Formats: sequence, C-alpha cells, structure tokens
Amino acid sequence: MTNRRPASIATVLAILSFALLAGCGDDSDATAGSEAEEHAAVSPQQAIGEIGEVRAGLAAGLAAYRQGDAEEAERLVGDAYLEHFELVEGPLEQRDAELTEELEELIREEIRDEIAAGAPSGEVAALVRRANAELDEAEAVLRG
Repeated sequence: MTNRRPASIATVLAILSFALLAGCGDDSDATAGSEAEEHAAVSPQQAIGEIGEVRAGLAAGLAAYRQGDAEEAERLVGDAYLEHFELVEGPLEQRDAELTEELEELIREEIRDEIAAGAPSGEVAALVRRANAELDEAEAVLRG
C-alpha cells in the first residue's frame, strides 16, 4: 500500500499540474485586443480630457522630484503615460503620427530617464515644459 500512495499523489500532482498549465495560456492577444479596442473607442474630445490628466501627472511627478522623491516622481510620470497618454495615442496618431511619437518618447522615456539618472530638477522641469507645449499642439490637432 505504501507504493500505491506515492503513485496516487504523483498522479494527482501530475493531473493538477497539467490542469494549471492548460488554464494558464497566453492571453496577451486578448489583452492587446481589448486595449486596442479601448484606445480606438476614445474620441478626440475624450483624448483632450486625458491630456489634462497627463499634465496633472507630469506636474505631480515634477513636484515629487523637486521634493527629493525620485521613485515617486518616476511612478507618477509613468502613470501619466500608461493610464492617460496611452488613451490619447490612438486619436492623435490618426491625425499626427509624428507628434504622437515625439510625445510618447518624451514622456515615456526622456523625462523618466532624466529622473532615474538624478538630473537637476531644472532639466526635468524643462522637459515637462516641452511636453506641455507639445500637449498644447496635440490638443489643437485633436480639436481639428
């Protein structure tokens, strides 16, 4: 009976492992599809509202950086990009792909890289001002 019990446990573990692996499929396509649908569903007017949220996130990030909290600053700028600018990208790209790419790189990479590198707050502030100027352009483009 001792031999049977380990075999049963091994069998049960094998079945459970298989069931878990079968249920853990890569649903990145489903996630990407729903994100694409969400972005496509954003109207130019809604995108303009999201630009306001991007500005608020950049301002909060800059304030945190000036207070010496680079980790929080990087998180806030990252959230401004991921949670808000990503919703702007679809409608803006349809009207001005180059501006979309410039803003994406500026917010997602340049500002965050400078924060991570410990750049002087004046340099980060200059990048935020540049982002705000480009966000002004984006608003104008979206207003058509």
